[in-house]
Amino acid sequence: MHEVQHKQEQLERLHEYHQTDQYKQYHKQWQREYNHNERDQVANAFYHSTQWTKVRDYVKRRDLMIDGSTGRTLNDHDYIVDHIVPRRYCHDPYDADNLWLLNRRQHNRKTLIEQAIEAKPNGVNKLKHISRGTWKRWLNEKKPKTEKHC
Repeated sequence: MHEVQHKQEQLERLHEYHQTDQYKQYHKQWQREYNHNERDQVANAFYHSTQWTKVRDYVKRRDLMIDGSTGRTLNDHDYIVDHIVPRRYCHDPYDADNLWLLNRRQHNRKTLIEQAIEAKPNGVNKLKHISRGTWKRWLNEKKPKTEKHC
C-alpha cells in the first residue's frame, strides 16, 4: 500500500514538473535537436504536416487515449500514434485504420522488432502483413524475442 502511494506521489510530482515553463522549454529544444539531427527529413516533414496533425488528433480522440496493446489509459506525455504497417511501407500514411496509440515503451519495443524483421530476407513484405492482433500479442510477451518474430 505504501509503495502504491509513493508511486502515485512520484507521478503527481512528474506531472507537475511537466507543466512548468522550464520543462516545456527543455522539451521544445530537445525536439528541435532531435528533428534536425536524428529524424530523417522526409519523416520530419510528414510528422509536422497539417494533415498528419489532424489525423493524429483524430486517432487520439477515437482511441480515447487508450494504449492499443495494453488497454491502459495513456497520459499526454506517454503516447505515440503509431503506424501498424510502418509509414514507409503502407499505401496511405494518413489511413486511420493503420494507426493506433501506443505508450512509448511499447512503441520502442515494436520499433526494435520491426528493425529485426526488416533486416531479414523478405522482411519488408512481412512487415506489410503483420496484423494489429499479432503486434498486440508480441508486444505483451514477457520477454520480447525479436528473433522468434523474424
